[in-house]
Amino acid sequence: MSSDYDRQLLTYLTGGMASLALALGKKLGLIEALCEVSSPSHHVTPDEVAEKAKCKPRYVREWLACLACANLFQVDDEERFWVTEEQKKSLLNCPWIANMGFIPLFADVRDKLEDAFRAENPRLGLDYSDYSKFYELMAGISEARHREFLIPNVVPDLGHGIGDRLVAGGMKCLDIGCGGGSHAYPKSEFIGLDLVEEAIKSANEHKEEEGTKNSSYVCCDATKLPDEWSNTFDFVTIFDACHDQTRPDLSIREIHRVLKPGGLLRQMDKRDDGLRCAMFYACSVFHCLPVGSNKEGALCLGTMWGWKE
Repeated sequence: MSSDYDRQLLTYLTGGMASLALALGKKLGLIEALCEVSSPSHHVTPDEVAEKAKCKPRYVREWLACLACANLFQVDDEERFWVTEEQKKSLLNCPWIANMGFIPLFADVRDKLEDAFRAENPRLGLDYSDYSKFYELMAGISEARHREFLIPNVVPDLGHGIGDRLVAGGMKCLDIGCGGGSHAYPKSEFIGLDLVEEAIKSANEHKEEEGTKNSSYVCCDATKLPDEWSNTFDFVTIFDACHDQTRPDLSIREIHRVLKPGGLLRQMDKRDDGLRCAMFYACSVFHCLPVGSNKEGALCLGTMWGWKE
């Protein structure tokens, strides 16, 4: 007879498999296709979903069956599938769907991560370049988060009149760990900085697409900011990026140097409790801790570094 603990392990295994299927469906456009062609009053065959997503019907049938068995899709006795309006809303808008794309990406670095774990192996961690498609996915998630939460909710509550000053213009701002970039406040000037060349390339492409004139991007180590930046910036931000740095203490020292007298640093990072902490610790195991440990003398903070640190 299975124990409660055995059943818990099976639940995690099943959820992991279903998450992989969701990540695949998101990548192939299958989720969007099912949401578009089906409804509670119109159940669809795998062929209809496959045609919409330009995929092979037999593969789509297996994918639909997997997620129907996970109770994420609906299925009738004739093996036709649909989603409810509530499910559709979550499948198209819930940020956790996009985050499931990290699971196959983390699997790609497993061999190198195993080396970093082993006491006899000299590998300290992983390089940002080991995560080839990670930053493309992260950029999309960050952009949505900035639009939906950061800009409308966080910035107005920063204090010191920062929100109004950004709108009025004339501020010079630095964003450390900018990723693919996110554009707002056209009357102020922004420099985005990131250690990952691919992120800076993406940010410049984003800038060109939008025709933005008030931003520029620099590939640079935040512990060694340009000498000429001393006393330059009114406002410096680090959003969800401090814990990835090998020496964030040196980065903070550099930020103090480049801020104008009376300038402001705003830092935001992970804080959570309950079961979601397991997810964030997993992200730390597979990405944040390895990149934050990949240098002699690194502080090795990890995603869940906590208030005491």
